[in-house]
Amino acid sequence: MMQFARDGRREKMSSKNISYIQAITDTMWSEMEIDETVFVLGQDCGRYGGVFKATAWRSEKDGKPDLSKKMYDEFGPLRVLDAPLAENAIIGGAIGAALSGYRPIAEIQFMDFIDCAMGHIVNQAGTISFKTNGSWCCPITIRTPYGGGIGGGMTHSQSNEAWFCHAGGLVVTAPSTPRDAAGLLRSCIRADDPCVYIEHKGLYRAITGDVPDDPNFTIELGKGKVVREGSDITLISYGAMLHKCLSVAEKLESEGASVEIIDPRTLWPMDEDLMINSACKTGRCVVVAESHAAYGFTSEVAARVQEGAFWNLLTPIRTIAGPDTPFPFEPGMEAAYLPSDDEIYNSCKRALGDG
Repeated sequence: MMQFARDGRREKMSSKNISYIQAITDTMWSEMEIDETVFVLGQDCGRYGGVFKATAWRSEKDGKPDLSKKMYDEFGPLRVLDAPLAENAIIGGAIGAALSGYRPIAEIQFMDFIDCAMGHIVNQAGTISFKTNGSWCCPITIRTPYGGGIGGGMTHSQSNEAWFCHAGGLVVTAPSTPRDAAGLLRSCIRADDPCVYIEHKGLYRAITGDVPDDPNFTIELGKGKVVREGSDITLISYGAMLHKCLSVAEKLESEGASVEIIDPRTLWPMDEDLMINSACKTGRCVVVAESHAAYGFTSEVAARVQEGAFWNLLTPIRTIAGPDTPFPFEPGMEAAYLPSDDEIYNSCKRALGDG
């Protein structure tokens, strides 16, 4: 059996300072070296290396991409498969491979088009273990970029992660840092459950961080993280919005407020206790996401925290999310659609009684 390293292990290990997308590439490369049943498939994943170059070059010791060889060159066309522009075929093929003993990593080039494969994901991958009473499993990892802020427009900027959290039977992860991107992806690949691994495209090359240079570094699925400790108010967020929350927390700290920030890391199953305990400690809670408010992440977290922390809350829980409309067609309208630093700041100030 594979021995999974635990997040926060005490042993000293070397690390690389790499980008968010490089952490994803390096982790897939490492897992393909370790396990011959792991392979990648998706539109443009092969010779081209992916539209965002996630299946292109691994990093060298200095953290920079090694441009001498692509993933396709290293593992060949049978393990880095160029699929047609057919999301249904990509996921259907991956499910078939998973049931045959493989661990496929299926890339959907933009989350906006993942609905074309919803039947396979929700009705097949998500139900196989349940309808066979655990006799069969479906170890498939579905990677897909989500989120706005890069000028992608209406059909290349959506955040539809709530679809999969609502469906049941699927693990849904949303890393916010390069370290989490590596640890969560490796856990997804090694898991026997079908996993939807969403990557915020706005973070791909916008952030860097230290990632353990350890082929067994994993982060436990279903466990969130206290990113910043505080005592006056709790902010809960993930992806690009988490970094906005960190910026707001610094501003509030300069004004005398102590902000605790929680990153759920896994959206489903969510680390409910971590969020409730934080809200009980601070007495105030603001939940932030760029996905729709209606029936979404912010609404679900607010409901669970409200029930679990009710007697400790000093003010109502506040939620900040994208409008319940389609993403704007004109990229120039993105700033008006996405939650802003000011919006988060003002909501926190109101919760603190200063706004």
